Amino acid sequence: MSQDNCLALSQFNVVIVGNGAIGSALLENLLQRQSLHRAVVLGRSTHNASDDKRVTYVTFDAEDAESVLNAATRVQESLDRVHLLINTVGLLHNQHQGPEKRLKTLNPEHLQKAFQVNAMLLPLLAQAFSKLLRHDDPVVLASLSARVGSIEDNQLGGWYSYRASKAAHNMLLKTIANEWRISHRNAIVVALHPGTVYSRLSEPFVSERYKNRVLTPAECASSLLTVIGDLQLEDSGSFYDWQGKSIPW
Repeated sequence: MSQDNCLALSQFNVVIVGNGAIGSALLENLLQRQSLHRAVVLGRSTHNASDDKRVTYVTFDAEDAESVLNAATRVQESLDRVHLLINTVGLLHNQHQGPEKRLKTLNPEHLQKAFQVNAMLLPLLAQAFSKLLRHDDPVVLASLSARVGSIEDNQLGGWYSYRASKAAHNMLLKTIANEWRISHRNAIVVALHPGTVYSRLSEPFVSERYKNRVLTPAECASSLLTVIGDLQLEDSGSFYDWQGKSIPW
């Protein structure tokens, strides 16, 4: 692990956006580290709440820009800097709509909602937490993307809303990384593909015949934090999978 990385600090502060399977596993992993000073979890609710005194829960609505800004203001009341902000929020399906395998099933409302959650949230977080992420210590802004958001890797088609919104997420992240090379000189901005994880998001698509490896949330969290721990400043603006392998945009 690089000594120039945020997780190598003697004390570091973390903001985890989302408290689903991956967000909760990330928190559990980080709480095992004595160097963790404070962790703030942003979510719709405080389910799976930890009683560790280092953890603070802030409720917010990922689809509401004002709610994101208010959440950042709440965090700023107790912290003067954040070393790792990791966004785990994503939308693949809901009770009304699944991934569109064919163009004829594309629904404009679902497409718009996918962009709102999977793409628009990232720059809102970067805006709201910009001040807390600009300081003299090492910083990582990591946001979960998906391999299917890679335009170059798209060989099968389908999944219109998810693919397109994750591709938009990736472009926004790359653009933030370019700007922050000047304004946030100690910040590493990366997109991370968590792999297929046993979770509510992947549950409808994982069966006994599923050919790829499926990770437990704990395995995913450990892998992602290993990737984050190995990042160097020159890696800002990159897209990696859970094994640390580069993914084409």
